[in-house]
Amino acid sequence: TLLFILLGGFARINGIAQSASEYMILQGLVFIGILILISYLAGLPFSLYSTFVIEERYGFNKTTANTYIKDQFKSILLLVIIGTPIISLLLFFFGNVQYAWLWAWGALTLISLFIALIAPVVILPLFNKFTPLEDGELRQKLEDYAKKQSYKLSGIFRVDASKRSTKLNAYFTGFGKTKRIALFDTLLEKLNVDEILSVLAHEVGHNKLKHIIKKMLFGITTNLLMFFLLSLFLGQEGLYQAFQVQGTPIYAGLVFFFFIYTPLSMILGIISKALSRKHEYQADDYSVKTTGNRESMVTGLKKLTVDNLGNLTPHPLKVFLEYSHPPVLQRIRAIRKGEN
Repeated sequence: TLLFILLGGFARINGIAQSASEYMILQGLVFIGILILISYLAGLPFSLYSTFVIEERYGFNKTTANTYIKDQFKSILLLVIIGTPIISLLLFFFGNVQYAWLWAWGALTLISLFIALIAPVVILPLFNKFTPLEDGELRQKLEDYAKKQSYKLSGIFRVDASKRSTKLNAYFTGFGKTKRIALFDTLLEKLNVDEILSVLAHEVGHNKLKHIIKKMLFGITTNLLMFFLLSLFLGQEGLYQAFQVQGTPIYAGLVFFFFIYTPLSMILGIISKALSRKHEYQADDYSVKTTGNRESMVTGLKKLTVDNLGNLTPHPLKVFLEYSHPPVLQRIRAIRKGEN
């Protein structure tokens, strides 16, 4: 990136964009599109190495070349379909509307909520097959628990994650009528019924304790701050001169702003991760209290950590900077502490 800036890469791409069209929005799409393509090609070797060398070395990888190529194609297609109208809308606001930063923030918030709503039924099934959990002891136990907690589910689904990785996971996705619990097939194979119930109770705890809403509000608030700061910098010629671009093309300013926003973004990320770690402790506690089964939560965490080769003793600074979940030993200690 540093070499790209010093060698005038942005100026060259800006020249291509301006020669491609006389319309600012189309220029912006060309400019940002070329940058995304360069970034994608630069990152592709690392992605391939991560998947087919590192993940393979430790026994995680189940992704075939065919699956990898399909995933890449679908991701690019989604990026074009979703990204093009969003970028066009942002450029329109900042090029034509007073208080553009407020309009842009409002539009992006609504779009994000809409995507979160449709993702479980439109986007995620493009990559994985979601099959309703079959009838039996497990499904009955999970549904009885949800009913006891007055937690309305749109469904409990088995995800065919094993076609890409051996890692275990479960997650909550969607809201309203698309709210669902997704359980990796790898998790269903390795954990017993009580352990899976503890995992589901943990996910229900996130919802019941309003963690999803709190995380969403934090993101919406930080986006408001980001767009306000963006509005202050877009017209500053020094911003563009620093990247050797003449004039003040708005589309270039959008990109350049994120270089100087990165330090603040990192600080906000640290705060967000600290809140997330706190939420994980609370969800663990919710699971233990509502299932009445402390030991299943502990053994479930142990199995997840063993099968995912989790780091038992990460450096505290790395946890502080990067971890959205507390290290498993700290989670187990917190659960055990509740016994006293």
